[in-house]
Amino acid sequence: MNIESEPTSNDIAISLTDVWVQYRLRHAHHYNLKRTLTNIVTRKHDEAETITALEGITLDFPRGTRLGLTGSNGSGKSTLLAVMAGTLTPTRGTIETRGRILALLGGPNEGLDPEQTGRENAVSLGIRLGESRESMEAKLNDIHDFSGLGQRFDHPVYTYSSGMQVRLRFTTITSLKADVLLIDEGIGAADVEFNERAVGRLHDFYASAGTLVMASHSSELIHSHCETTIALDSGRIYRAQSTLPR
Repeated sequence: MNIESEPTSNDIAISLTDVWVQYRLRHAHHYNLKRTLTNIVTRKHDEAETITALEGITLDFPRGTRLGLTGSNGSGKSTLLAVMAGTLTPTRGTIETRGRILALLGGPNEGLDPEQTGRENAVSLGIRLGESRESMEAKLNDIHDFSGLGQRFDHPVYTYSSGMQVRLRFTTITSLKADVLLIDEGIGAADVEFNERAVGRLHDFYASAGTLVMASHSSELIHSHCETTIALDSGRIYRAQSTLPR
């Protein structure tokens, strides 16, 4: 399935061909030694259950795509993002990506080391997301100023409130740029005052990505930043459509 009609290969940011992700689910009785020995003697096999998380997904994402992934919990949204990010290898099928990918698939405090200071975390988080140390150090003044952490920027993160941790992570992440941005459930800000300041920065962050793929349960979030949606159900695509006009 093409998100747009007949893009050339050079215009494709991500290409998935017949991608399947399956898991072998083993229950407690599969690890029971007595039952295992009995099965060997009787030549009986306890087959593990197969769970299919993605089933035959074929998609081309042209450069510039702003795509929202929707569907209920367990529909395959996060699995599809993980495959595109390269953090999950499909059971079968192929995936090709072009350009630098920034994948934000963790929770609101994902990637923070409580023993490090805010300043140290800003650098190390950026490095883990693909930036160089020099690049992150050059961004520190902006991260310090926008986060509003003041002197607390040089205090260990374990002394931060949850809101302060979210401010640090939000500001660090939105200082980055990517050819392809993959994001699960958006990026939360913190308190009301910070949220108001964060709106423009977040919009610029999403807009700066060459290609955006976002999974969310929030129709407001999807409609704000995406032009097309794909709905997943039980690992399969069952609907693709344009979003409502912004």
